[in-house]
Amino acid sequence: MNAIRVLIADDHEMVRKGIRSWLEAEPDIEVVDDIERAKDVFIKVNHHKPDVLMIDLHFPDRHGLDVIRELRAAGNTTPILVMTGYEKQRAKAVLEAGANGFISKEESKERVIEAVRWASRRENGLWISPVAAKEVVESDKAIAQADLTKTEIKILSLIERSNSEIAEKLYLSEGTIKNHISNIYSKLGVKSRQDAATWSHKHGLSEPR
Repeated sequence: MNAIRVLIADDHEMVRKGIRSWLEAEPDIEVVDDIERAKDVFIKVNHHKPDVLMIDLHFPDRHGLDVIRELRAAGNTTPILVMTGYEKQRAKAVLEAGANGFISKEESKERVIEAVRWASRRENGLWISPVAAKEVVESDKAIAQADLTKTEIKILSLIERSNSEIAEKLYLSEGTIKNHISNIYSKLGVKSRQDAATWSHKHGLSEPR
């Protein structure tokens, strides 16, 4: 039986080495490489063709969400497990970007290994840590209760940008964006852009700039 080939991408050397030592202690898992820069992910994925990519979200050069989206846009189907310590703010966005699983860096060694084996089998469904799963459920409930439209959700995810930036990204007029933001304030019961941004972060909607 061939070993499960894993590529690790994280800008913290201690995290990379720690995860690598866990995985390489398993007879059925091989770490093909560990890298520290987001820009190298595409090169290494294409070169090694791993069975599983384990990736952090926070790199000095790029955001992990952008890397995941671009991999999927390019047609790459490598199973992706995201490792992070920011469950509240990112679980929902990570899964929507195309990742197969979301695991906390505080997970036990056994859970991490279990997640890697699960991802390598390319089974349907998503792997998500219990803490993150709870946050996703609570966020979905809050968004549903707020009765936000799809456009309002998208604008809320970009609320930390200027109206002109949001308008350009969504191909809408600034006046339309302003009206939507007014409706968002009303539905959320907030009075400022900062309050709306805080709500967006809390429920995992905020996108990286």
